[in-house]
Amino acid sequence: MDPKLLQTVLPIVIIAVVFAFRFRNLRKPRPYKPEWQWVMPLVMALLFGFLLVTLPPTPLGWALLFMGLAIGAFVGIKRGQLMHFERDPISGGLLVRQSPAALIFLFVIMATRRVFSPGGGAPSADAAGHIPPAAMLATDAAIGFAFGMLLLLRWTMRQRALAVPAASPLSSD
Repeated sequence: MDPKLLQTVLPIVIIAVVFAFRFRNLRKPRPYKPEWQWVMPLVMALLFGFLLVTLPPTPLGWALLFMGLAIGAFVGIKRGQLMHFERDPISGGLLVRQSPAALIFLFVIMATRRVFSPGGGAPSADAAGHIPPAAMLATDAAIGFAFGMLLLLRWTMRQRALAVPAASPLSSD
């Protein structure tokens, strides 16, 4: 088998297996705490901020970062709209169930990125340890995409969760 093809197909197969395991748990709602939605975007903002300070992007890198941010924001909103929210009839707490469409949407994005990445895989450093400029630009765009998606996913989920009507109290006649 061609090593380039294997380098492209193997990660997609691994991702598909992981997603298959996730599909098994889609019917089971998980507790949702909207008051904690700010934690992960804050952690990611600090991490990405550190990355951008230590290795500042070029002007083209900044443009790609903001383009990735815009595309990620769109994807985050769409993914957040695919989540199902409900109230636990016993406790009245919020529950969230990920939509199969949201999981398929993520799989398609990841597989597409893998297929269209340079050489079917991420470019690596050369023998001297220099990272190719194309890899740096791709990283800048990926940082923007990831942050935009995470931020707007969490914001959309919070807005949708807050719109779920409060549980009606059970009457004790």
